[in-house]
Amino acid sequence: MPSEPLRESDEAQPSKRHGIAPPMAHFRALGPLEAMVTGGPVDLGAPKQRKLVTLLVSRVGRPVPVDVMLETLWPEGPPPSATASLQSYVANLRRALEPDRPPRTPTKVLRTSDRGYLLDGHVVQVDVQRFERRTKAGWDAWNRGDAHEALSEFETGLALWRGEAYTEVSHSVHVAAEVARLEELRLSAVEGRCAALLAVGAHEMAVAELEAFTQAHPLREYGCELLSLALYRAGRQADALAVLRANQRRLGEELGIDPRPALQHLEREILSHAPGLDWRPLPAGRARTAPAAPADTPRVHVRTPGPPRHTSADDEEIFVGREGTLRQLAAVSAAAAVGRGRVLTVSGEPGIGKTRLLRRFAESAAGAPALWGSCPGHVTTPPLWPWRQVLGAAGARCPRLPVPEPVAEVLGGQTRRPPDGADTDADTLRRFEAIVEYLTEASHDTPLVIVLDHLHRADPGSLRLLAHLAESVRASRLLVAASYRPGEAAALAETSDALARAEISRVELTGLNAAETRALASATLRREVSATTAEELRHRSGGNPFYLRELIKALDSEERPSARTAPVPAPVREVVLGRVARLGPTADELLSVASVAGRGFAIDVVAEASSIEIGEALKAVDTIVAAGLITEHRQRLGWYFFTHALTADVLHDRMGRSRRVHLLRRIRTAALRSRSGNLFSGAE
Repeated sequence: MPSEPLRESDEAQPSKRHGIAPPMAHFRALGPLEAMVTGGPVDLGAPKQRKLVTLLVSRVGRPVPVDVMLETLWPEGPPPSATASLQSYVANLRRALEPDRPPRTPTKVLRTSDRGYLLDGHVVQVDVQRFERRTKAGWDAWNRGDAHEALSEFETGLALWRGEAYTEVSHSVHVAAEVARLEELRLSAVEGRCAALLAVGAHEMAVAELEAFTQAHPLREYGCELLSLALYRAGRQADALAVLRANQRRLGEELGIDPRPALQHLEREILSHAPGLDWRPLPAGRARTAPAAPADTPRVHVRTPGPPRHTSADDEEIFVGREGTLRQLAAVSAAAAVGRGRVLTVSGEPGIGKTRLLRRFAESAAGAPALWGSCPGHVTTPPLWPWRQVLGAAGARCPRLPVPEPVAEVLGGQTRRPPDGADTDADTLRRFEAIVEYLTEASHDTPLVIVLDHLHRADPGSLRLLAHLAESVRASRLLVAASYRPGEAAALAETSDALARAEISRVELTGLNAAETRALASATLRREVSATTAEELRHRSGGNPFYLRELIKALDSEERPSARTAPVPAPVREVVLGRVARLGPTADELLSVASVAGRGFAIDVVAEASSIEIGEALKAVDTIVAAGLITEHRQRLGWYFFTHALTADVLHDRMGRSRRVHLLRRIRTAALRSRSGNLFSGAE
C-alpha cells in the first residue's frame, strides 16, 4: 500500500478557516522519522539526535525527563559528556524546528519544562494522531453500517504506515509499549479493512490481503475467520475449510486451546452451505455482510470492531456474586432519587469486573436512566471525551431541555486550549458551571445515573470536571459512578483529594470467593463443578473473574485438564504480560525471578538473585503491590506472595529451561546467605 506524501494533513485545513494557526511542525513517525517545517523537509541530524527527537515525538505534549533521554541515547550507560551532548542536540533541534525564531525569544515547538523537555502538542502534528483518528472513524462508520466509508477511513489511516512506529527508538524500554500498542491498532485496522472489503463484495481482494495477513499473524483468530469466509464467497470451499482446520491444529499444538466458538460455528455453516454465508449487494448505507436468513437458519456475521471476544453469548450473561456491592449501589441510588446525589467510585485490578458490575447495576436501577461515558485505551481521545458522551446521552433523554452555549461547545469538540492561551481559568469555570447546571436540570424530572468507565485513562480536564461536579452533586438527583484501576491511577491523585473532601462513597472490588467461583464455573460449563475444582480455580486466579472465565473454558476442552494443571489461556497471558510491562524493567525482572522462587518469596533473596540493589528493589515492590500483582505477607516482614498464581505461571513459562535452572541456583544461594529475613532483623 503506497504511503501518503508528507504534507500538511487534511485535518489541519479547517483550523485555518476558523482563524486558528496551523501546526508549526509536522512529523511522520510511522516508519523512519521525517519532519516538515514551513512547507519543507528538515534535516534532523546525526543518529543520536534523531533518536532524541523520535523519543520526544513518541510523547508529544508530555515532558520527557532527562534521565529517560540519557538512558535511551546511551543504553549501556551515559559518558561524562552526555549532558553536554544532550543540550547540544536540543539546541540543534530548536534551530531546525524553528528556523525563523528571533534570538532570545521563547521557543514554541521544543520547550523546556520543570520535568524535562517536551514537544508542544498545540503546535506539533504527528501522523500517529492522524492514524488513530482515521481508525476510530473507520470503526464508527462500521458501527453505523456504512462499509464504504469504513473502507475509505481504514485505507487512509493504513496508508500512513511506512515501517515500524518510532523506528529509531522502537527497542527502548521507554517506547516499546507504545510501539506495541500502535502495532496492535494497525493489525485491528487491517482486519477492519478486510471486513469492509467483504461487506462491499471485494472477496478476491480480501482473500489476497488476508492470506498474507494470516501467514504473518497465524494466531489472530479474527483474521482466520475473515479469510475462511472470503474463500468461501470466492468459491473455494475446500480452501476455506483447510484454513479453519489448520488454525485448529495450530492452536492445539502451540497453545493447547480450542478455536473460539465462532470459528467452530463457521466450519459447520460452510459444510452445510448455509444461505446466511452468501453475499448480496449492500442496501444503501448498510454494511451487512450476510443476507437475512430464515428463522431456523443460523447466521454468521463478520464481527464488529474491537478485539475478538473470548466468551460465548451465554457466558456473557452469567453474573455471580457482588450481592453486597449491588445493595450498596442500590442504596446510594435510592438516596440520589430523593435529592441526595452522590459520587461513587468502583476500583479494582484489570478483569475484576468493574464494568460488568456497573452494567448490572445500570440495568437494575429502576427509573434511573444511565448516561454512559467511557475512556478507551486504544486511541487518544479529545479533551472531556467521556463527558461529551454523557452530555450527548443527556440531550437524547431530555430533547426539550435548552442546551447552554458552553455545553454545546463541549458537544462540538471545542474544548482544546488555544496555543495563545486565550482559554483562561474563567472560561473553564464557566464551562464547568454550565455543565453541572445542565445535568442537574436534566435530573429534575427523572433521577440519572452517570457512569464514567475506565476513569484512570481520562484526560486532566475530565477529572477536574468530576471534582467540580462532586462539590454540588448533593443538591441534585444525580448518582455519578466512576470505575478505575488503582495501579494506573496516578493522574487521579489531585482529583482524589477533591473527591475525598466531597465525602464520596467507595467500592473496592476483590476476587470471587470459593462459593461464587463454583457457581460461575457450574453455570458456564452447564454441569456441577466440585468444591475441590472450584478451590483450585480460585487459587490459581485469585478469584479474578476474567482469569476465572478463561480457565473455566479450558476445562471444557476435549482433554478436560484439571484446574490445577490446565495451561494458561492465551488471553490471560497477554493481560498479565501487559500489566507487568507497564511497571518497567526493574519490576519485570523482580517478578520473573520471583516466579522461579514460588508463589511466596522473600524480597531480599529475589533482589540478590536478580542482581538488583535492595533499595531499588523495595521501591519497585511498592509499585508492584500498588498494581495488585503481589501482596505483602502480614506476619513475615520482607515476604510477599503473588496475588494470582497465574501471574507466576505466565512469567515462569516464558523463560527458557536453562535460565530457570540458573536462577533457581542463585535463589538457593541467596536464601542460604539471607536466612530469609536477616535483612529486616530488628526493624519491627
